[in-house]
Amino acid sequence: MPALDDLVRLLGADLEPVTPALAPPLDITGVHVSELTDPTPYLTGGELLLTTGMGLTGQTAQARAYTARLAARGVAALGIGLGPVHTTVPGTLVEACESAGLPLCAVPAPTPFLTIARTYWSLTAAAGHEQLSAALGAHRELIRSAAGPEPVRAVVRTLADAVEGWAAQLTPQGEVVAVWPREHRSSARRIAAEVARLRVAGPHSSATFPLGDDDVVLHPLTGRGPLSGFVATGCPRPMKAPDRQLVLTACALLALQSEQRRRGVAAARTARACVARLVLSGHLDAARSLGADLGLPAIPARVRLFAVAGLTGGADEVLDVLEPAVGPGRQLLAVAEPDELWVLAGPDDTQALRAAVRRLTTERLPGARAVLGLPAAAAELHRQLPALSRTLAAVPPGTSRDLADDGTAAAPSLDPVLGYRRADLAGAVVAYLRHRGHWERAAADLGVHRNTLRNRIATAARLMDADLDDPDTASRTWLALRAAGLA
Repeated sequence: MPALDDLVRLLGADLEPVTPALAPPLDITGVHVSELTDPTPYLTGGELLLTTGMGLTGQTAQARAYTARLAARGVAALGIGLGPVHTTVPGTLVEACESAGLPLCAVPAPTPFLTIARTYWSLTAAAGHEQLSAALGAHRELIRSAAGPEPVRAVVRTLADAVEGWAAQLTPQGEVVAVWPREHRSSARRIAAEVARLRVAGPHSSATFPLGDDDVVLHPLTGRGPLSGFVATGCPRPMKAPDRQLVLTACALLALQSEQRRRGVAAARTARACVARLVLSGHLDAARSLGADLGLPAIPARVRLFAVAGLTGGADEVLDVLEPAVGPGRQLLAVAEPDELWVLAGPDDTQALRAAVRRLTTERLPGARAVLGLPAAAAELHRQLPALSRTLAAVPPGTSRDLADDGTAAAPSLDPVLGYRRADLAGAVVAYLRHRGHWERAAADLGVHRNTLRNRIATAARLMDADLDDPDTASRTWLALRAAGLA
């Protein structure tokens, strides 16, 4: 918007300040010509009013009333054209303008008022072109930032610089992902309550609210998939229209980046799910072969199976919490079912996953329930599924259960028995314990001679280093077999 001092400087002798001697830097909203003694009904404020003074008689009272009306309406300045009515600026008008605080300029004869108007609109067009060029430059800079190596941080920083304030990207739960300048992280954290309200209002809702001396604009990041977060922008109020357009552009770029990242993450998770399904189906060799082809880390020899159910937001929301918990660059083997998630946990990941699952079921998803199975050989993990499914169904919502804390951890290891290939030692132990050490019944159940059963039980007891005739050992072993889905 052109300023009065710019207009005076450009017009030179065609528009000379009378009072004050130097034109102030007041924004001019338009140039209006009127000979009415009260033109205020046709003014909105901020105008440069031009008049020949036809209605001004030179009386002090009239001049004071005239300038007071103009000042009250918010007129930016008054210009009097000399020649047709007044050859010089009336002294009463000069005094009245000084008293009302209204800048007064003189338009000497024979300068037409049209020259003033054309110059004003030329300045307006130039300012608009400059503003458009600046806006286009800011949009181009946002696009360059989105194409860089760290698109989220770069876009947030560029947006903050463009609006001369601060900007942040938040998760759907209101946690800060990136903020610039960094000292505004506390401001970004304070809007978590607004984020919660927007989530309830719907994925396409936005909000504007005051925060200290700033106006904060909060926009959702939405695309074809679920809500991926929010963009918060704070700047001195009120936010300009071009800045609002920049915010929308930044939101579109960040939503696109989130969608691309989600697709990449989904593809990687699908590939790992194929490996996990092979393991849970008992095809360990095929799983290891596929994992090697996909460039995945080797499957540990011993794993534990996490089962999480009651997923209102889907398995991806749970994986978004569990994957960062095991550390950057770590890849979880997981199978997602409609309402369940099965995760294979290696020895190095168990503690972190257990803590993350407990936080998940108590804070983020209070209706979810989880079970952590016993350690088992990867080749025998599929045998745990039936029993683990039954246990998962019995766990109350909002709780997680670790079977290793239920006393079954003290049972003899089943791995030597499960890994024995010459005979079905696991079946022999199950039949023996089911029939409480009765050789004839257990042998008949298996369809073998009782001496064959005796030999198998002796081999199993030696490999397990356990006395299966001891009641405590027998009970713990039976519980371990039940947990593994073998009994």
